[in-house]
Amino acid sequence: MYSEHLFTHGEALWRSIGSAGGATVPADGCVDVILRDGRVEVAGPSTRWLATGRDGATGSFGFRMQPGRARLLLGIDLAAIADQLVPLDDVTDRRTAARLREAMIPLEAGPAPVGTLEAFAVQLAASSRWSDAIRRAASEAAPARDIASTMSGSERSFRRQMLVTFGYGYATLVRLERSRRARTLLRSGMPIADVAAEAGYADQPHLSREFRRLVGSSPAQFVSSAA
Repeated sequence: MYSEHLFTHGEALWRSIGSAGGATVPADGCVDVILRDGRVEVAGPSTRWLATGRDGATGSFGFRMQPGRARLLLGIDLAAIADQLVPLDDVTDRRTAARLREAMIPLEAGPAPVGTLEAFAVQLAASSRWSDAIRRAASEAAPARDIASTMSGSERSFRRQMLVTFGYGYATLVRLERSRRARTLLRSGMPIADVAAEAGYADQPHLSREFRRLVGSSPAQFVSSAA
């Protein structure tokens, strides 16, 4: 059983109970802090689909941060942990690790206040003006050269800042945002061919290729599983 609580600005607290692992999770470019059997780990920004792990004795809990925001909390170059699951203590300073652990550990004991995690979410949203602007541009597939000149001064500086802040390049962010849009349209019942055009894919085969890499299934399989 999976459930999640969305905070006002897009971050989420999620819980999974009873999963034997192996479920497919689409790439979303997010970073998750995950608690399982007393261990707190960080799932780096995902750029390809992944299979979930087995839940702990009391379930698995996660604090999901929107693309481009986790660096503000963890203070690391996110490219170093892209598509990896690493211990929390390996990716941030002791003080931040202690604060996150203190916020997450009580969740295993049952219903607990989420005030600290919500405070983190508010802090991230308030400090992420640059990354949020980049995400909006990517959702519109704005050319990288135009965004670089407007937001970073040069393409080289922009590429470096993307890797540090998001953990991947701007082209990957465009693909992730396009995939997110396509999944929303497919869930709405829109025909697959129309989704390909509406979401900005070259054609339906292009949509299918991207889905197999980012979602782990074909568009038709995704629709069936979401039904």
